[in-house]
Amino acid sequence: SSQPYGSRRPHLRSRAMDLATALKGTPGEDEQATLEALVKLHDDLEFKPDGGKVCVKSTGHEMAPRLQQVREYLNGGKYKKAREWYSFDFTQFEPHIVPHATQKKFLYCHLTGTTLPMDPKKVQVHIKSKRFQELKKASEEQAAKKAKKQEEKAARIAEIRAKRAVKAKAEAGGGKPSADGAAKKDKKSRRRRKAADKGAGDGAAPAEQAKAPEEGGKKGKKRPERSMQLRRRKQFLATKKKKGGAAPAASGEGPAKKARQE
Repeated sequence: SSQPYGSRRPHLRSRAMDLATALKGTPGEDEQATLEALVKLHDDLEFKPDGGKVCVKSTGHEMAPRLQQVREYLNGGKYKKAREWYSFDFTQFEPHIVPHATQKKFLYCHLTGTTLPMDPKKVQVHIKSKRFQELKKASEEQAAKKAKKQEEKAARIAEIRAKRAVKAKAEAGGGKPSADGAAKKDKKSRRRRKAADKGAGDGAAPAEQAKAPEEGGKKGKKRPERSMQLRRRKQFLATKKKKGGAAPAASGEGPAKKARQE
């Protein structure tokens, strides 16, 4: 426990120093061996399968296998900036902000319809803007209403299915009606018995009682013959004339109208 940190993990310390030395360089170094060591130690570098070029994994940049050229690219601000962007987790802004469909170095905001560069700072500024926040709130409210409607619909469907299951079970068990159905059926039976008893007391047959509402529209008023035959007035008069019978005069016809017809 009294040993220093570097002596406990010498392999990590030597690896970090080797990578730093390969990036910085030393006088009288072997360029080919240093390049191979740099590509081996750097997790973002690799040789192409044919061995002709050095490829950067994160950016896809390819370079000739020259130590000085590789060092300049890795130590440059453009690579450091690009590596910071590409290593940033932009998936945290989904589903509102997603990778652009055609431009690989850009993002697209579905709420505002804005194309954004893959710059974490600019994306952060965009999501904190007033317009984005208002549209996000409206989108969340709409999604909540939609989810509520779906829940209500699912509850109604479940209730209907439960009623059908109870009905099917009752029918399968011998056709026993439910309590509500039995009460309605009993009520109808009582009404029929009461009507039959009333008809028997008045001395009229049930068939005549059933026919009475059809013959007379209102109580105490006789239904006209034309109405009982379901004929139009002109057709009824023409039929009467052919048979040789006298056509009945309409209730609204006066003496003057009768004289004109004669």
